[in-house]
Amino acid sequence: MNKLKKCLLAVIATAFTLTAFAAAPAHAAKDPAKGDYTLSVEMQTGQIRLLPDDIVVISLQNNPTTGYSVSAKITGTKKAVKLSKGFYAATPSPSGMVGGGGVTNWGLEAIKPGVATVVVTMTAPGGKVEQTFKLKVFVTAK
Repeated sequence: MNKLKKCLLAVIATAFTLTAFAAAPAHAAKDPAKGDYTLSVEMQTGQIRLLPDDIVVISLQNNPTTGYSVSAKITGTKKAVKLSKGFYAATPSPSGMVGGGGVTNWGLEAIKPGVATVVVTMTAPGGKVEQTFKLKVFVTAK
């Protein structure tokens, strides 16, 4: 299993214990096995600077039971980053109620210097794009 998939699975397993940021700096969860950090970002329009081999998990709260869908794509220097396929995790409900929503997570790995943009869109059941978030990613040399 490659590094991006391992990191994404580890973060998803602990997704409900991680804190994401709004306008403040993000919290980083230390990986005790490797001594490095994984950053979790709640999707919003903004920017982030990464070094090659940095891995970030991008999260967006959503509820696919409403018929809305979310998707993510890379624009700009596409070879600067690698984006995983989105993974939806429902938020557990203590009452056992279903349809309460959850979070879609994407793993983003910085590959080489360049500027890319992660574009996440939320689309209504009829096909109309309801929301678009753009996260500009600056990958700089080590």
